[in-house]
Amino acid sequence: MRVSKRWLNEYVDTNDIGDVELAERLTLAGIEVESVEAVQDYPGVVVGRVLSVEEHPNADRLRVCQVQAGSGEGGSPQVVCGAPNVRPGLMAPFALPGAQLPGGEVTRTKLRGVDSCGMLLSRAELGLEARSEGLWELPEGLLPGQTLSELLEAPDTVFDLKITSNRPDLLGLHGVAREVAVLLDRPLREPLLDYPESSPAAAEFLELVVEVPEECPRYIARVIRGLSDGHAPLWMAARLTKAGMRPVSLVVDITNYTMLELGHPLHAFDRERLPGRRIGVRRARQGERLRTLDGVERELGPEVLLITADDAPIALAGVMGGEATEMGAQSSSLVLEAACFDPICVRRSARAVGLRSEASLRFERGLSPEAADRASRRCCALLAELGGGVIASGEEDAYPRPADRRIVKLRRGRVSEVVGAEISEEENARVLGALGLKMRPGLDGWTVEVPWWRGDLEREIDLVEEVARVYGFHRIGPVPPRVPPALGGKDDVERYIDRARSVCASLGLDEAITWPLAPEAEAEVLIRNPMARGEEGLRASLLPGLMKVVRTTFEAQAPGAALFEVGRVFLSRGEEIVERERLGVVLAGRSGLPLAGKEIYKLEEAKGLLDALLAALRVPELEVAPCADVRLHPGRRAALTLDGESIGWIGEVAPELCAELPGRRRVFAFELELAPLLSAVQSVDVRPVPSFPVAKRDLSLVAPRQVAEATVRAAVRSEPLVEQCVLYDLYEGEGMEPGVRSLTYEITFRHPERTLSSEEVEGAIGRIVERLRQHDVRLRT
Repeated sequence: MRVSKRWLNEYVDTNDIGDVELAERLTLAGIEVESVEAVQDYPGVVVGRVLSVEEHPNADRLRVCQVQAGSGEGGSPQVVCGAPNVRPGLMAPFALPGAQLPGGEVTRTKLRGVDSCGMLLSRAELGLEARSEGLWELPEGLLPGQTLSELLEAPDTVFDLKITSNRPDLLGLHGVAREVAVLLDRPLREPLLDYPESSPAAAEFLELVVEVPEECPRYIARVIRGLSDGHAPLWMAARLTKAGMRPVSLVVDITNYTMLELGHPLHAFDRERLPGRRIGVRRARQGERLRTLDGVERELGPEVLLITADDAPIALAGVMGGEATEMGAQSSSLVLEAACFDPICVRRSARAVGLRSEASLRFERGLSPEAADRASRRCCALLAELGGGVIASGEEDAYPRPADRRIVKLRRGRVSEVVGAEISEEENARVLGALGLKMRPGLDGWTVEVPWWRGDLEREIDLVEEVARVYGFHRIGPVPPRVPPALGGKDDVERYIDRARSVCASLGLDEAITWPLAPEAEAEVLIRNPMARGEEGLRASLLPGLMKVVRTTFEAQAPGAALFEVGRVFLSRGEEIVERERLGVVLAGRSGLPLAGKEIYKLEEAKGLLDALLAALRVPELEVAPCADVRLHPGRRAALTLDGESIGWIGEVAPELCAELPGRRRVFAFELELAPLLSAVQSVDVRPVPSFPVAKRDLSLVAPRQVAEATVRAAVRSEPLVEQCVLYDLYEGEGMEPGVRSLTYEITFRHPERTLSSEEVEGAIGRIVERLRQHDVRLRT
């Protein structure tokens, strides 16, 4: 944001403040000044009127001109000029002999034998632009001999400010002036917003239809007629140039000037060139096209927000207008747009068409709907004053849900407590009041109403920061912290996760930490802007990452791998993204136990590790259920459930997933969600050492294959006298009927208060057999 000091003085007096001091005050207040640029004076450069133009006797492309400059020999010195647009009556800058220009000093000289006493100038020769096509044609009404410095407000100083994304109010010069007025404790002057209106009303010329009010919360249209053709005055053109914009025409210059002054973009449509009177705001349809003001025809899609007239596209909302409705030299009637667009929508539109503009820069920061009407009225006042425009009475204003003013509480003493310096309540009130905040005192503080232009002030700490930066961070001395240090701690979930890690390590497993990014095919949650191929989403399981570690392990010629990982997975539940902490274990290759020799891991060992893990975590045994996970072997997989809810799985990894492992190894794995395990942790049951003997019996059963062993064991354990039930033999094959298997258990019976008799033990076995018949399980004979 480039700020002219002479323009700034129109709203707040800074003449007695040096440029360096003002830049330092702004920077210390959080508005970084990146550079300070001096705009030079133009001594010896005046307004000149070309009186006559004649052919040069010795050159085809040069002309001999008489210029009225109000000084010089006879008041009309002779000048040799080669500009293509020189002509009698032209008003242009004229450098008298001795004038200092960016290219050097102007002197009397002869060009091809003809005296030349001065120089007619272009904008480039004055250092106002890089290249010019001809002389700078000044507007009519100026007097020959007027000094150019006076007309261009030179000399001057331009401050280049770095505006942070949360301060769109500083993208207008008046917003910067407000900050300067607060810093210097000086009054702020307001721009003129009043103008005369005339009939007919704006509603008779147009109507508004906003189809997407959530993306265009406010749209204001005013009608201006009877504009005179011409250029903006030199002072306005000079201010635009200092701000980095090139003057174009009266209407365009006034809309740009208003945007730079108040920070809110505007757009003017030639009313005579509009396809119809019905102005609309809607999303573009796929394949629609629009030629924008830069002459490029753009194909649009549904992500682009459009301004339309009778449903025909006429502008990219918040980005750039269309060429078909551009204000031309003969335009005398316009529709002035002042709107507020959703910042995300504008950013999406600008990215979709590959176009950024001064308007989109401001809308992307988030502008208040209240700013639209203020900017529109300021622009109308300038059009009426400088262009003779007749403003139709009223306006068309689509503002269905006016924004509420934000209210923030500020406690007494909170500013001094946080800042660490004694700042009086009067100073707090002065600073916040000067910034436009309304304060109402209460019992324990103030109720503060935030103005519409400060959308960044949301919490109490934001108000504290405002007071501190205006007070001056450099004035705040070092203060020892008054808050006693508090020791941090972990919550129950974090402690449980640490416990799970410790148990896995004690069981002989090595911990792995894998990358949470995953290919699109393995992810439920996708990343909007992935950084690399194969990292388009977030993992939905720990297994793929652990399999990569297994592969790396075997490629390093290790005999086996026993790994675990505790990590977060990301799941999609409709429109909601759910994060879950999981524990994953993989076993592959040789077990590595001292007496195991060349034995390799089996599914039974994975099940044994699961049982040991659950026992150490004091979690009851999980139930198994059918599993359809295609990543697992169809004949060796099971879902793990707790209280009927699936919390994981166990099984052998499918052969196709193991095909890339060296030696085509078999991999066994299980994966569990940790949060349900924490909720199922059992308290420690402390009982005295039994003083009565046990009675043991072996029970051989025949069970259908579809009946889970856990179901059989649960039926046995349901007998109150059973203390322990151990499966020590499982057989299926020769001698067994098809579809059944033999299960042999050692069952331990004990009564806590007396010795069991044989009759009591036999009775307990009878009750167990009766329960097993409900599952088609019988005694083996």
